[in-house]
Amino acid sequence: MHILRVGCELINERGFAALTFQGVAKRSGLSRPTLNYYFATRDELFHALVHEGNAIVQECIAAAKQQEDPLERVCALLDAMADAWSADPCLCQFLVNARLEAGRNPALPNGIATAIRDFLDDVVGDAIAGGALSAHTDPAPVAQLLHAMVWGVGLCLGYGGTSDPKLITKQLESAIAGGLLTESRQAS
Repeated sequence: MHILRVGCELINERGFAALTFQGVAKRSGLSRPTLNYYFATRDELFHALVHEGNAIVQECIAAAKQQEDPLERVCALLDAMADAWSADPCLCQFLVNARLEAGRNPALPNGIATAIRDFLDDVVGDAIAGGALSAHTDPAPVAQLLHAMVWGVGLCLGYGGTSDPKLITKQLESAIAGGLLTESRQAS
């Protein structure tokens, strides 16, 4: 729907606080009454965009869950997210903005971040249970680190100006697979 695309673009450019129906109407070429027919408030428009974004995230998570190995699941998530970014950069940039907006305004939905965090919690738990991570590993900080890295990739893709999202995700996958610390640093 054209209204959603325009709302997405405006939030990406100016943030949720600056989103107005007047701005959406002007850019979309639709009247404000037409906008109000579809969305009574800007919150409804934002929720519809979050719903769209959540569908993409759920598809990425579903693709990643098809992998057995925890590391391969993380890599599959990153690959799926890079593919989603290539398919719809505007909506994927919105995912990052929605995450930031939810941090600023707790009344806004945060289900996208929760879904990714839950997936990563499961991955880390499985890595510990399967011996890929030490049994003494505290899972919460590891999952939190991965969560921050996933959102960092999204931020980099959204605002870093890369033409090929896979260049970024492949570098992160390589760093995770090779270990973030070398043996000499682990010993010190």
